[in-house]
Amino acid sequence: MSLTKILWVFIFIPLVVGFIQFKKLTISHRFLYGFIVFGTLTELVNKISREIFVIENNMPLGHLYISVSFLFLALFYLYELKNLINKKILIAIIILYEFFCLYNVIQFKSHFSYPSVPGALSALILVSFAILLFTNIMRESKIQALEDSSLIWINSAVLLYFAGNFFFYTLYNFILSNSHQFLIQIIDFFRILNVIFYVLIAIGLWKAGKQKQT
Repeated sequence: MSLTKILWVFIFIPLVVGFIQFKKLTISHRFLYGFIVFGTLTELVNKISREIFVIENNMPLGHLYISVSFLFLALFYLYELKNLINKKILIAIIILYEFFCLYNVIQFKSHFSYPSVPGALSALILVSFAILLFTNIMRESKIQALEDSSLIWINSAVLLYFAGNFFFYTLYNFILSNSHQFLIQIIDFFRILNVIFYVLIAIGLWKAGKQKQT
């Protein structure tokens, strides 16, 4: 089985887990599940547009995905970081980023080009949020068993995945300028990173449902 097919299998795992546990999820975790649902729908639309309608350039969809997926994850951190950072600051960051994405598409007519700058900025902000959440977890020291905490699993997934994405977006032009074989290796690496991300998120959503039940 190819890495692409393996990735499709793992994409649906957190979607199913979140659906099963949805009623037990907190507001923040429901925003996270919204991120999963939107991501899955985006992947399906992308696949259909390429294979059925033969649309090769999916960059407008990429711009939309980065903007909306950031919004869902940022709202997740808005609730989880409320004891560490003033809510107004987080809301301001979210609004400014969304306006930047809109400006980037409209002003520079770049909706058909790769969203490397919005993607890199989104990844940088989310990595910062993840680091802050780990800081808050250590500061509060409320979690006795780290492996039982949904936040540990979810935040680890976000930190790992978007740290990798940050380097991918910032080095995108360099990657394109290298050999085709090098590009394939990079894509395969990020497919593996995607699989790890979805597995960690699925575990986190399952743990979140169990915590709520407890």
